[in-house]
Amino acid sequence: MRWIANQIKLLHPFVARSEITALIVVATLVGYFGGLLYWYGGYIVQTQPPMWAWLFIPDCPLFAFWGGMALLGVVARRYWSRNAQMQGQRALIIAGVVMLVGWLSTYLPSAPTGWVNQQAMLGIACWTFLLFGFLFRRLPLWLLTITVFGNIKYGVWTVSAWLIFWRNTALVFGAPYFSADSIFMTITHLGMIGLGIFLITWFRPNWTAALIAFVWFGLSDFVDYGLGYYPPLPELYIPVYLMQWSTIAMTLLLTAWLLWLSQQPAVQDEKFPAAAATA
Repeated sequence: MRWIANQIKLLHPFVARSEITALIVVATLVGYFGGLLYWYGGYIVQTQPPMWAWLFIPDCPLFAFWGGMALLGVVARRYWSRNAQMQGQRALIIAGVVMLVGWLSTYLPSAPTGWVNQQAMLGIACWTFLLFGFLFRRLPLWLLTITVFGNIKYGVWTVSAWLIFWRNTALVFGAPYFSADSIFMTITHLGMIGLGIFLITWFRPNWTAALIAFVWFGLSDFVDYGLGYYPPLPELYIPVYLMQWSTIAMTLLLTAWLLWLSQQPAVQDEKFPAAAATA
């Protein structure tokens, strides 16, 4: 396991190049807004969940977004000057304020219906930018751990769902139905799994962070399958009960994995050395 982590760490300087980091962050932002507009937006409008539940519904888009913010934070902490870190923090807070204005505008009496329907998307974006903005220069372990957990958990969930879809459509039609959705989402969610694995090589979680992640995703599983806000599925080919128990199993397995990692000896480059220079 440590050998694999060390091989992945060889990619850190490459990913820390400004153009590569920017590309990944932009991709996760596109994934967030695209996922809310295309897959989850109408579902949230239709089901009208309470505001507190918003964070537990658009699972994949949200954690792709958090993955991009977390990557930006760990790269900045290790490779950026103090002045660059302050500028990055300021940019995220400004983005959060812009999203806040947009979110509040959806509550205006004159707001068109199409704009009102984006309340959840804008609200979650506002909270995310402000959360990562205020914590940008020293992202806490619990936030990094939740981000890693979410990217791996929901990446595996989605890939598994489409594998089941292909198998069951093959049983019905004689050949798997490779829809554009299924192919595109499988590729992008493999990317989420990769992002989660890549991020865990930048830090070592502690047991407190692992338990916080367990509580977070235990609550998320309850919101999905206890309250019924699970992601939209073609249920004829992807049984809900199968996805329910697989996601609960992933919560337990990932918690155990993080607790195991928390007991491994730390190495020097997991201590986030300060930026070498200030500008």
